[in-house]
Amino acid sequence: MSELMARRGSPPAVDLDFEGGGDEARHWLDTAYGTTLRLTGRMGAVSHHRRDHGGVAFDQLRIDSPVDFDSDAMPFLVVVDVLHGAIEYSRGDVTDRRHDGGTVLAAGWDMPFAGRGEGYEVRNTTITAEVLTAAVEDVVPDYPWEHISFTSFVPRTPEAGARWRATVDQMSASFPGLDAPLAHGEASRLLGHTLLQTFPNNVLDGTPGRELQRDARDATPSAVLRAQRFIESCPDQDLSLAVIARACRVTPRALQYAFRRHLGCTPMAYVRRVRLDLVRQSLRDGSALTVSDGAARFGFYNPGRFATEYRRVFEENPSETLHRAGG
Repeated sequence: MSELMARRGSPPAVDLDFEGGGDEARHWLDTAYGTTLRLTGRMGAVSHHRRDHGGVAFDQLRIDSPVDFDSDAMPFLVVVDVLHGAIEYSRGDVTDRRHDGGTVLAAGWDMPFAGRGEGYEVRNTTITAEVLTAAVEDVVPDYPWEHISFTSFVPRTPEAGARWRATVDQMSASFPGLDAPLAHGEASRLLGHTLLQTFPNNVLDGTPGRELQRDARDATPSAVLRAQRFIESCPDQDLSLAVIARACRVTPRALQYAFRRHLGCTPMAYVRRVRLDLVRQSLRDGSALTVSDGAARFGFYNPGRFATEYRRVFEENPSETLHRAGG
């Protein structure tokens, strides 16, 4: 992975903000996306804002005039959600055109592309190879990153596209920072999994039948018990499905099967339930002085979602637990 990241890298700036036009805008966009876009056209007003969270970045880009591009490959995957206008992307003999409300996997790694737009506003989500590989390892351990490929650059279904956009809407508003590594790792993998579920690819769509049979055979109660013991031994660490599966000596898919078969939930849902209980304990015993402190300690980075889950499980607000303990 170190060689991969040395070659592929991340978006070159943490936060970017630009307003301008002409040659200045052309140079800015080449710099911002780490490659030569070869933009042609009048290049009127351009507005570009990026928030980079380390491995994942969210951009808002507006170009108010017709523009063509013939780009070299970018060093990361870029998913484009069209907010206004229309944009067209071509890779080899495949051309995808998307307008308001559409989504397309525009670029990534060794995939040059060309296209045009008549003036548009888009939200670009960039995902590094490291983030996507971590998500792939949850599905197929040790899958070589260079073999990951997409068989289509548009969502599998309209519903898959809607799920992607809803996920990015939520995550772009409250993505955890690098100072919260547990929450940051979980959020990054969630986005990687959502990308794999959104666009057809050889990871999810190419599993041989014999592997499925083996995983079904390994989905035993003892696998669940080993996973429970491991989760409960380190709930405040960055636990991915791949990490838990390795500790249990089964594949991530077998672990998913085992939890659904014997507990009726996923392994990660079980992790969240354990962590919710630990937050509650910390609020009751005074080791967490505030709700935010207790939630952050166990990786809950979205306050609204945390409060909703907490109420659903314990039938009270976390603030009520804290107030009662101090009372």
